[in-house]
Amino acid sequence: MADSVHHGPQRSRVRYVLVLALMAGMMLAGYLAFNVWDRVRALDSAQQDHAEWVFSQLEIDFLKLDAAVEQARSGDESDLANLRKRFDIFYSRTEVAERVQQSGDLTREIQKIQAVLDTQIPLIDGGDATLISGLTALSDALRSIENLPRNIGLASITFAAKAAEAERKQIAQLIEILLVIVVTVTIALLGAILRLSRQTITLNRASREVERNHSQLETMLRASLDAVMVLSVDGEIIDFNGSAEDVFSISRNHALGRSYIELLVPPELRNRQRDNIAHFNATGKTRLAETGRHETKMIDGKGRIFPVELSVSLARSNDAPVFVTYIRDITDKLQKEKEIIRARDEALDAYQEKSRFFAMMSHEMRTPLNGILSAIHLLHDDRLDAEQRNYVEAALKSGDILLGHIDDVLAIERSEAETNAHELQASDMVALTSGLINTMTPLARTSDTRLHLDQDGLTDTPILTDLRAVQQILANLISNAIKFSPDDDIVLSASYDMEDAEAPILHIEVADNGPGIPSHDLKRIFEDYVSLDSRYERRTGGTGLGLGIVRRLVHRLGGTITCVSEVGKGARFIVRLPAKFTETETPLPVAPLPLECEDMPALTLLVVDDNEINRDLLKAMLVRLGHTVMLADSGQEGIDRAAEHRFDAILMDISMPGISGLQATQVILQGEGPNADTPIMAVTAHALPNERAAFTAGGMTGFLQKPINTQTLKTALSNLVQPPALALTTPSDAQTPPQHPVLNSHQVDELFELLGPEKLADRIGDLRRRVEGQLPPLASAQDGDELQRKTHDLAGLCGMFGAERLHALLATIENDCKRGDVQKARDQVTKVPAAWAETIEAWEARLSA
Repeated sequence: MADSVHHGPQRSRVRYVLVLALMAGMMLAGYLAFNVWDRVRALDSAQQDHAEWVFSQLEIDFLKLDAAVEQARSGDESDLANLRKRFDIFYSRTEVAERVQQSGDLTREIQKIQAVLDTQIPLIDGGDATLISGLTALSDALRSIENLPRNIGLASITFAAKAAEAERKQIAQLIEILLVIVVTVTIALLGAILRLSRQTITLNRASREVERNHSQLETMLRASLDAVMVLSVDGEIIDFNGSAEDVFSISRNHALGRSYIELLVPPELRNRQRDNIAHFNATGKTRLAETGRHETKMIDGKGRIFPVELSVSLARSNDAPVFVTYIRDITDKLQKEKEIIRARDEALDAYQEKSRFFAMMSHEMRTPLNGILSAIHLLHDDRLDAEQRNYVEAALKSGDILLGHIDDVLAIERSEAETNAHELQASDMVALTSGLINTMTPLARTSDTRLHLDQDGLTDTPILTDLRAVQQILANLISNAIKFSPDDDIVLSASYDMEDAEAPILHIEVADNGPGIPSHDLKRIFEDYVSLDSRYERRTGGTGLGLGIVRRLVHRLGGTITCVSEVGKGARFIVRLPAKFTETETPLPVAPLPLECEDMPALTLLVVDDNEINRDLLKAMLVRLGHTVMLADSGQEGIDRAAEHRFDAILMDISMPGISGLQATQVILQGEGPNADTPIMAVTAHALPNERAAFTAGGMTGFLQKPINTQTLKTALSNLVQPPALALTTPSDAQTPPQHPVLNSHQVDELFELLGPEKLADRIGDLRRRVEGQLPPLASAQDGDELQRKTHDLAGLCGMFGAERLHALLATIENDCKRGDVQKARDQVTKVPAAWAETIEAWEARLSA
């Protein structure tokens, strides 16, 4: 349907073009036919024959004139009159011949005849005596042109033949073109007829398909469980299916043609529906259609108001658009939802009551139980006979079992309550597994069980994990194995799986040689309160909560636990936990820097910098100083943030794509936002004195030069927020020694203090990728402005990481570009790769120290 609608206009355009082409072909064929007919008719005319007759008659008239000259020698008046008449006839014939010629090639001969005749006109017009005396001269004159009339006649015949041949050729060409056009038009007409026949067949098929679809749609609408109404743009009911009759208790005949607002909408909602219809008719935009499902209320034929869920679709066509509305009575649904919510609330209340019950019972039961066990221990230490001692030991064993059951149940509660709680700390798995084996050895000795430890796959590098949870997992698995493997061997194996270097895994196995577990019970053993019904299990007893606790703890740590076992061949419990290696100490311990933050109030600051690494480092320093920081990664975002929030100060990078830091400063200070009077500090890698003057002129009230350390940052902020010290000065303005150190040791120590070794190593890796990606474009830069821009970006990046020697070199290159000495700057660029190699080598040595 949609496809046919889409291609309908295209087919109409094709038919329109085809009709125009056929009309143009027929018009062209008609024009050519008329042209051929006109030329054939011209061939049938006497024009060409008349010209040939004139040229042939010219010779005859010449001969008659010559004969009349000879007759006039008699002197008879009639002969003289005849001579004059023949002269006039020949003269007129010559003029006619000149007029009727078509090619123009006979003009010279005709004009020669006329010239000779013109010389004889006085003789002809003179008296008879004059004419008689001049007959000899006239005869001689005629003798001089006697060959011209014959030549003209013969030439005219040749010209006529050529003209007739050309005319025939043109007519033949026109006839050929006409034939091609007629054939083409005929083929086109046949093609059009064929196309129209096919389209007629397709149209008939489509019409039958539409009728079938319409019938199916009508059947679907009538069979739909939802009430379906089709409405006009004025709210008139056009169609009303069977489900609508059932939902609203209104017959279809009664509903058709009625206003759905008056018939089906409760009185309090009718004005809103009328507004919706008026809004659509006025603007063509719908408020309800095509906006998903909505819940509202409607009224049926019995006056019952009930909740419904409806969705409306707008169907546009060449006629007026219509609304197709699907309505579902959700009375039962809402009632069920209320029941579910009530059941959920009751379950939550019950769960909370259960938790409160366990919390209360943990005290109410453990307190008297501890008292009982303590009293029994005192009795056990007293002088008892053998029978009394047996009674006391039985009581102690039963008390320990009861206390273990209480602890298991409470452990389940704690694991559910602490599902998302993690107490991560650096944990040495070598020390943990060794200590746990030592702890569990006395318990193993009670059943003559031997514990073994395999640590071949472990290293002493600590991992970041929940130490208490790992201890509890191992303790439960080992104690479980001890219960099921008396007088046998148990092996605890631990190793690191480094198959994926970026996501190492701590692999733990607890293997015993007990009776094993049937395959159909392997999935059940991790469920709560499951105690397998076998002699082996009955002998050991227990609540069946140990492995359930282990499963919860493993999942809470993001790991997996599985069991591999065969009956009679023991069992292996395999735990895999994510292992994130960490360092417990910095490579070179340094004393914390005295920040002395207590003399500066906490500030709300905005940091604007397009470099992500610089933004993060600056934010870390500021947060360490006790300030609240918001970040923006461009000049435009800085403007937007400043328009939304009030800040005590803004730290603004200068060189940013799009809107520069200076432009952003001017927009903020000249606007009417909450930061129109907020001090803004320029934060940049380096700037010449005239540029700092431009920063001041642009409204900036402070300057902070990269590289930055915490102390200089604190000093700059103190100067920025205190009015007496607004001058653009910085400690870095001081004269630096000629040879800079590769790394600024004070700044490096501060970065270790700020980020820690692991995060700092990641940042140095990011720095390395960024710098090595920018070195080739820097070396190939030819334009001074481009070289200056790339140098500035690289200097700002390196300066934040204490690359003092490289930073100084880049500052020199940028200043040379600003002074216009591009060649000198290019010479300095050749030193950058070596300076970077020194820098990254120094950093790697510092990180691995």
